[in-house]
Amino acid sequence: MTTTELVQPRSGILGRGALSRPASFWFIGGVYALFLMASTAPSPMYSIYQQRWHFTTTVLTEVFAVYAVLILLALVLFGSLSDHIGRRPVLLTGLVLEIASMLVLAIAPSVGWLLVGRALQGLATGIATSAISGALLDFQRPGTNRGSLINGVAAGLGMALGSLLAGALVQFVPGPTLTSYLLLILGFLLAIPGVLLMPEPVTRRSALREVLRPQRPTVPAGKGATFALMATTLLASWIVGGMFMSLGPSVAKGLVSGNPYLVGGLAVAALAGFGGFAQLLLGGWEARRAVRVGAPLMLAGLAGVAAAALGQGAVVFFVGSAVLGTGWGLVFMGGFRMLTGLAAPEHRAGTAALIYVVAYLSASVPSVALGFLSTAYGLTAATLVFTATAAVLVTVAALSTFARH
Repeated sequence: MTTTELVQPRSGILGRGALSRPASFWFIGGVYALFLMASTAPSPMYSIYQQRWHFTTTVLTEVFAVYAVLILLALVLFGSLSDHIGRRPVLLTGLVLEIASMLVLAIAPSVGWLLVGRALQGLATGIATSAISGALLDFQRPGTNRGSLINGVAAGLGMALGSLLAGALVQFVPGPTLTSYLLLILGFLLAIPGVLLMPEPVTRRSALREVLRPQRPTVPAGKGATFALMATTLLASWIVGGMFMSLGPSVAKGLVSGNPYLVGGLAVAALAGFGGFAQLLLGGWEARRAVRVGAPLMLAGLAGVAAAALGQGAVVFFVGSAVLGTGWGLVFMGGFRMLTGLAAPEHRAGTAALIYVVAYLSASVPSVALGFLSTAYGLTAATLVFTATAAVLVTVAALSTFARH
């Protein structure tokens, strides 16, 4: 089957009002940014939830982990689904589930409901993620890497905006645990007509038994060495992302006395925002070059975060976070590009699912371990363990780019 056969838009209900392929490309990038905005929006609210329901830092990291675990489950079970039934129905399902999760989080009366809302959000994001990644590759201009680039940029800037805007809303607007979710619900509702109007790039439909069979994400045959390289870069970058999304706001709040919720949002925004801009500005770099430049920046940023935890202050923390985020964006971009470049057109969503299985495992497992460390030994000790572990993984990722493949 040729690429043309796979990405040829269908007619029918789309009619003349359908979005063009270039417009669909940018629209899908915006939808992905919206999903990632929703993923970090709760971060500035976690301290409010802790004060309200009196749970430990371990429970806090479990709230983050349940989101990541459900993403993994969705990717394993449904990661290739849009390759079989089309991008649009899978995206619509993800949007509906995401709206439901926002409603649960908005009205949550206890930490149990918070766990349910995050689990439902993880399921929705996992279902949508591989379909979005596949659609970006379908709609990108032929002969370019723009799909992979926008995937990374939308993720970084989406996470940054979600955390920053939620922090500002929590700090200055009434209804701190309600307003952000209602605005996100409005955004997801507005995205539904756009999905209905975009062309369907997947024209082949699989038999029902094939669609219902769990699709295990696998690396393309004969590409194990490249996958091993990609896995080390994702492990290094996403352990940092997991820590900042779960414990980053708590670390930042301990360093600054005023506007604590806005400061908590800035912690995630500094990392993800600089990571997104780094990918946007340096998206033309070759993958190995991106990792080799990004890794030293990550090491310098980790040193800054560790120094801040030892008493060097908020300025050192935020400068370190910005440098760390720049390196984080480059390292993730390099790893993501290596694997998506291996994907056959008919397996694009399945390959994207594999990338995110590695990424969210790298984010969730260490963050829970850090939660236990923080509860037992304090936030400073957990931060130092995190920075040391991440530094070792970053070094391994950088060295692996010099190995022969």
